[in-house]
Amino acid sequence: MGGDTDAVPRPADTMRERVGETRVKIWFLISANRWLVTAVFLASTYVFLLVLHVFGPSAPGKLVSTGGIASLFGSMVIAVVTSVTLVLSISQFVLAEEIGPLGEQRKRMSNETEFREEVEDAAAIGVSPVEPSRFLQTLIETAETRARSLDDMVTGGTESEQFDEIAAFTEGLIEHSRIVSDELAGADFGSFETLLPILNYNYSWKIFTARTLREKYAESLSADATAAFDDLIEALQFFGPAREHFKTLYVQWEIINISRGVLYGAMPALAIAAYMMLEFDAAMVTGTMFGISTAYLVVSALYVLTLSPFAVLLAYLLRVLTVMKRTLAIGPFILRETEQLESVRYEDSSEVESKER
Repeated sequence: MGGDTDAVPRPADTMRERVGETRVKIWFLISANRWLVTAVFLASTYVFLLVLHVFGPSAPGKLVSTGGIASLFGSMVIAVVTSVTLVLSISQFVLAEEIGPLGEQRKRMSNETEFREEVEDAAAIGVSPVEPSRFLQTLIETAETRARSLDDMVTGGTESEQFDEIAAFTEGLIEHSRIVSDELAGADFGSFETLLPILNYNYSWKIFTARTLREKYAESLSADATAAFDDLIEALQFFGPAREHFKTLYVQWEIINISRGVLYGAMPALAIAAYMMLEFDAAMVTGTMFGISTAYLVVSALYVLTLSPFAVLLAYLLRVLTVMKRTLAIGPFILRETEQLESVRYEDSSEVESKER
């Protein structure tokens, strides 16, 4: 197009760039392997304890002359048992969603089957893919195809220059759809490779912009172009419930992983705590290493190991809560103010209101 393609500024292609956060922060919160994040938490705690020992007011003799070790690890036994009970309670909510009478299960299947059939009709395909990544690719490719049809209609006429704003929007949508579709290719459900691309696909902004441009140029668009706009909006609207459905399944998947991780770490943590309470004698650990009491190094390391169930819980919850925060709204709602929103709003909103009436 030879017009001003900056009329509708296109948002950044990734969630990280849209929210203005650093690559390292997003990697740590959601992209990094959760076991690696768990190890980072434990290592950071250990290093922090050593820093406090070196620079804080310390009394090394207190470690061997009092019952502080038994009291410390005794409290850890209570904390670990309490955390396991809490995690098991949370897991019951996941089980409650999966266990139900025949009528509820049949209704769930009917709803999913009906939605798949609507997508198949919109995409003009016989059977939609069963893999989550391929199904989402189908939705994105359908929106891309309809955006291409709309672009052909507004750029092929003699008065195409007045529709440069629409052309810029459709070209950006097509390009972004290709990027996200490529990222979804071959992604396995359960890994974050499936969820991160759909977080990057800002369908809410696309729906809002499409509806705004359709109303803005309603008097100039042909009937076919208006119908193409409607088809594009319909295709984008399929993405919302599909994303929420797979997000729900992903959260359930992660809760199961949290439960397993906490349970795996609970028994070793309890065994370490029991040993420290029953038999460990700090007086038998003598000497220093790097200028730090060896007894303090050993006790701190064993204490950090008893924190492993909490570190697993924190690592997974960070990702789940971040995903939930980024996907709170469904449909054409954008919770974070952006420059792109301002650029496509009407200066006089009363024009839109009068048309909708």
